[in-house]
Amino acid sequence: MATLANTTSKLNPAQVPALVMRSVENARTALEDGDPEKAIKMMHSTDALCSKVVAPPTIHGLAMRVLSDAHLAKGEKTEARAALEKGLALCAVHDGRAGMPPFMKADLNGRMGDLLAALGEIERVEGNHKVAVKHMRAAVERFETLGQNEFIAATHNRIALTLIAQGKHAAALADVTEAERMGAGNEHEAAILSSTFLFKAQCLEAGGNTAGARVAMTQALQYAMACGNEGVVQVHGLGLRV
Repeated sequence: MATLANTTSKLNPAQVPALVMRSVENARTALEDGDPEKAIKMMHSTDALCSKVVAPPTIHGLAMRVLSDAHLAKGEKTEARAALEKGLALCAVHDGRAGMPPFMKADLNGRMGDLLAALGEIERVEGNHKVAVKHMRAAVERFETLGQNEFIAATHNRIALTLIAQGKHAAALADVTEAERMGAGNEHEAAILSSTFLFKAQCLEAGGNTAGARVAMTQALQYAMACGNEGVVQVHGLGLRV
């Protein structure tokens, strides 16, 4: 069967990004259809193609990100972590290179931020909280260079969640405050702030500020209703003591 990797003999390198993007979309469709094995095969082929023609690191890194998602869909965390680490390694070679055009630097920071955030999430789920926070904070730094407030806020939310799991509610509250500040005023405001105020309520409750926690939980529910965040509603229904 023909694959991307064995169709490069007459391939113009300029065609590679479009081919990779098409493969990525096909792999994502396979994931949505519940076929991670198909997505994995597609991304391995795409990985081989990118290596063969030395594709731009941001494009190759995207393929690694989708490969990681496909492995996670099968519960294969080791393989998922390895794919993200490979994507970061590919990008790191070019990071900070002198003379890089601004758009390429922006693309690189965005891709590395996304890979770092995904890697941090795997470590969070695995219970490696210190490593998770390290990766997530590195992701925030990348997003800050781009002014991507929604990504900054969402990542601060994940840091707060990680710290709360460790019982570090006071530390988590600092990240919640940043998420609240950066999450306001963008198109994903409700989705981001529904979680932000839930975590704020948990932090305030843990610190003995029950009145403040009630206010925060009310705000969380308002945002959750606006965006359909059922998870926040369910947490409230399970009895957060506010």
